[in-house]
This record gives sequence, structure tokens and C-alpha cells, in this order.
Amino acid sequence: MSADRHHDPGNTRGQSGMPAPRPAVGEPAARTTGPRERPDDAPTARWRRGALATYFVALMVTDFLMLTGTARVVLTLLAGVIAVLLFAAAAFGAVRRRAAGAGRGWEKLAYLPVLDAVAQVAVTGQLHHTTMLLITLLGIGGAVPERRTAVRAGALGITGWVVAVASQEQLRTPELGFYAGQLVMAGLLGCILHEATRRRQRDLQVARDQVATVLQRFEKLFHASPAGVGIADEHGVFVAVNPAFCELVGMPADELVGASSHAYVDPAAEIDPVGRQLRCVRPDGEIRWAWLTVGRTEVPDSADAKEWMLVHLHDITDRHLAERAVRESDRLLAAVSAASRRIRTGEDARDTIITAINELAESDFITLLEPEPYDLVVTGGVGAQVLGTRVPKDGTSMIANVYRTCEPVFLADPADDPRVSPQLIKLVKGRSMLWQPVIVAGETVAILVVGWRQRVTSVSDVRARAVALLADETALALDHERLLRRLEQMAYTDTLTGLSNRRAWQSRLTEQFGAALADERPLVVAIIDLDHFKRYNDTHGHLAGDDLLIAAAGAFRGELRAGDLIARWGGEEFVVALPDCGDADAVVILDRLRTATPGAETCSIGYAVWTGAETYEQLLERADSALYAAKSAGRNLVRGALTPAVTPYKIGV
Repeated sequence: MSADRHHDPGNTRGQSGMPAPRPAVGEPAARTTGPRERPDDAPTARWRRGALATYFVALMVTDFLMLTGTARVVLTLLAGVIAVLLFAAAAFGAVRRRAAGAGRGWEKLAYLPVLDAVAQVAVTGQLHHTTMLLITLLGIGGAVPERRTAVRAGALGITGWVVAVASQEQLRTPELGFYAGQLVMAGLLGCILHEATRRRQRDLQVARDQVATVLQRFEKLFHASPAGVGIADEHGVFVAVNPAFCELVGMPADELVGASSHAYVDPAAEIDPVGRQLRCVRPDGEIRWAWLTVGRTEVPDSADAKEWMLVHLHDITDRHLAERAVRESDRLLAAVSAASRRIRTGEDARDTIITAINELAESDFITLLEPEPYDLVVTGGVGAQVLGTRVPKDGTSMIANVYRTCEPVFLADPADDPRVSPQLIKLVKGRSMLWQPVIVAGETVAILVVGWRQRVTSVSDVRARAVALLADETALALDHERLLRRLEQMAYTDTLTGLSNRRAWQSRLTEQFGAALADERPLVVAIIDLDHFKRYNDTHGHLAGDDLLIAAAGAFRGELRAGDLIARWGGEEFVVALPDCGDADAVVILDRLRTATPGAETCSIGYAVWTGAETYEQLLERADSALYAAKSAGRNLVRGALTPAVTPYKIGV
């Protein structure tokens, strides 16, 4: 089949060979390699200056309306000048953001609000205007990123207030001590607020750097991939192709990007997870063969969902030609190819490969051993009842030796070798044996033990090649299976606590609903919320908060029954499903969870008993309302929801 390609001249997409978001990949990467931007250069700094300028405009109007005489003129003009300077900083700060030290000049504007607040006291001669200075100190603590400037501005404000009080007799009233104490407290609170803001900015910068690094690595991997990769949007139009894709189809990126992918993927056909062979005719007439696999993004249940495709082309021209040349004359390669196809269909890799080796090597028994922390365990085999047998990794057996050396060993007479266990030979009734390591990335991930009950003088090329080739297939299959298990675990497990995540919860709760409805059994759903978790985070730090979440998850899980379900709902919230559990039993179980909260921390729990006549969302909403009631009643409580009156509900309707 020829892959015909048509370029759409009316398409307005870029011709760079990367999708539209690509510039965003390079931009963060530049920040990770060059000097970091100062906090004052961030867009948030412009917003802070503009907001503060607006505040001083309002202050200027207030001073003009509420003050009289000289105080009105001086303070109104001062507030107006400060507002103008802050507006200028907001408007022109970004223009100079890349200039060396540009942020330092604008930082000095923090002194102006302090001067205005001190002037309120000094010019009016009224001590109650100290309140303005209190507010200003708090504002500087949260709005000024540079520590030195914030400290100097705060010190300037307090010093100016002391000088004003010392120089004016009418300010030394009985309330002076009260305002002095409030001023000290405001300064301390401003310092705390300033440090919290700086830490938050630092955490955000670290997160941005990490995201930039991930994006940069993805772009490098995309371009460096030896297999052809193309990304198509929801309309089937290529938005990015890597150099290997261009090389395989013989077209430059600027012609492929913006062109339809329908020459490679039939939009009306279902995606085949195994893939298929594709015949590509290059513009110069050369024919190349590729293995085509297509992946699609999952489409959520929404009308405006967009589905993107990943088109993967692996050049198999050489393999195709070799297979065609030996297809009818070489039974071994034909069998290996058949085994490969069976593996790709999703069948059990172990049984498929063991059966293929047994046929091609004409052996009497085969066992497959896979490593565990201390032993090699038989996980599959034919011709010998040894499933589950364990062999120590650090032993002196032939299996352990091959595992450590990663080198295959054939023995025509294994009984004469002290490294071969006599018990093993007796158990499998082996006369000649071959030990073949299964290697992935230089590491042995399994051992294939092939045996014959009749003496075999030597392993012929055909047999050796069969075992070696299928050992490679075993390596690929085991590595693929391990990757799938890891991806599945990541998809359904919360990475911090190890509990089920929201996706797994929704899937399993649907099953619980169906079982409860079919057997007419009660079902309880509860929501657990750690009390004052934000305060705990602010006091002890985010790492301590993560440790608390992990400890709480383990404690809660330990108090549940075997069939109960717990998941992390998000943040400091957990959800629990108690099947076959009524109201009274639920209170006992949930109160155990409440008292199991680690350390001196507490939690609040709201639960609802399913009536059999409400939806999943309604049940959770009632549990959430009960949680709110527990919080309102003082926290560290378990509260049940009232039974609603709803229309009957059926699973799947």
C-alpha cells in the first residue's frame, strides 16, 4: 500500500516541525540555563504596583475630603505623587525587566508608602493615624520581595514614628503605649508575611524550573527518537513531526506539518493497538516499509473534547526484506516472527514464548525463572512440575551463576558439573541442559532453562539461535509487561500516599453501587478532612505536611475492614466506602479512623448511608454536607447525613 500525502496549502499552521506550544518549551529552558529573573521582574510585581497605586489614589481623595488646612494640602499632594510613581513603575517596569539591576530601582518605591504613613502622624499631630502605618508595614511585608528593602522600609517607618512622637508634645498621650505595642506587633507580623511570601515564590520558581526541564527533555527526546513520530490534531492534521519521520517518508518537516495524516491513518477505522505494516513510496520512488502504530488521547465526556493522535512509524525495511527472502526456507525465523505476533496481541508472554522455544528447540522441558529480592522463582514452564521452586541468587548453583554472569551455558552432561543440583536433575529428569539469560539493558531479568531427556551432544545453530532470539523476545515482553504494570499503577494510585486516586475510586465505587443494588445491601460513603491542615503546613512546612498525609493514609487504611475502600480525594481529604455496613456500624468504624489520626492532629468525618434511590453524586454531596456540619460543630467529630427523599435510581440508567 502506498502512503499518498497531500499538503493543504490553505492551512495556517506553523512550518517548524513542532506543535504550536513549542516556543513555550524553549522559553522556560532558557530560564533554567541563564540567570533567574528577580522576583520584582515578574508580572505579579507589576500588578502589585498598580494595585498599590490605585490604593494611593483612593487615599489621596480621602485625605482631600477628610483633612483641612496644611495637612490636607501636604498629605493629598504626597499621596498623589506616590500614586503617579507607582503607576509609572507598573507601566514601565516591564520595559526594563531585562536590564541588569532594573528591579532594584523599583524596589526602592517601598519607602514611599512608609513616608506617607509617618507623614499622616507627623503632619496631622494625631496619634490615631498610627493605624495607617500599621497597615503599611503589613503591606510591605507581603508586597516587597527583596528582604533588605522590606526590612529597611519597616525600620524607616518605625524610626520615623518614634521621631514624630518625640518631637511633638501633643502626640505623647496615654494611648501612646498602646499604639507603640501595636506598631511592634505589626512589624513582626509583616516580617512573617514577608518570609512566607518569599518561600512561596521560591517554591513556585522551583516548580516552574521543573516543568521547564521536563518540557525541554520531552522536546529533545522527540527530536532524538530513532523512530518516526508525528503528532496530529483533532482534524487529522500534522502539527509536529520529528527528523526520523521526515527521513522515513522522504519529505521535509515544512511540507508535512499542516498536511493531512489520512495517508497514514484511516480516520474511519478503529485503532489497532498491535499496529500494521505500511508501504511508503518516497518522492524519489524508493519504497520503504514501516510498522505503523497509532495512539489517541482519551476523550472525556464533553461536547467540545479534542482528540489528538500519535502516529509512530518504525522503519522495518531491512527486516521486511529479510523475512521475505527466508520466509519459505527458514522455519526458525518464521516461527520467531509468529511468536512475536502472538506476543503483540496481548497473550501471556511467558506461556507464548515458552511454547515457541519448546517447539523450535525440540526440547522436553523448559522453565522460566524470574528474580525476587533474594531468590529466583520459577514462574512458568512446560514438561516439568517445578512451578514456584526457589533458587537463592547468591548460591553456587548453575542458575545463580548464569544470573550473575549474564552468559549462556550448555552442558551435554550436567550431572558431571558440581554447579548443577542433583535434585534438580532428578526432578526434571534432565540429560542435557541449556541455561539462557534474558537480558534487558545489561541486566538479567529472567533465566530460561531448556532441557532434553535424551543426551544432546551440542546445541545446533538452529536450536541456539531459536533460544537466543526468543530470549530477546522474552526480554522485550517482560520489560513491556513491567512498564504496563507501572503505568497502570500510576494511573490508579496516588503517588504521595499510595492509596487509590480519584480515578480508581470512581471505578471501584461504581462496582460497589452495582453489588449493593443487586444484593440489597447497605453502603456507606464518608469524607475525611484533616483539621487545620493549612495551619499545619504553614507551621511545619510542606514536607511535614506530606509526611502527615502519608501517616494518616496508613493509619486510616489500618483501621478498615478487608472489603472497605479508601482513596485520596485531593489535598487533605480522603474518601471511604463501607460496603455491607449500616449506620451504627459505620459510626464505630469511622470513629476508629478519627481516633487513629497521627500525632496530635485531628480530623472531621461526614458520612451518608446510601438509600438505593440516589445517584453517586447525590450520595457524595450528602456526605460532604455532613462533613461541613462536623466542621461547624467544632471539628474532630463524626457526623451522619440526613436521609433525603429522591426518585428511584438504577445503576447504568
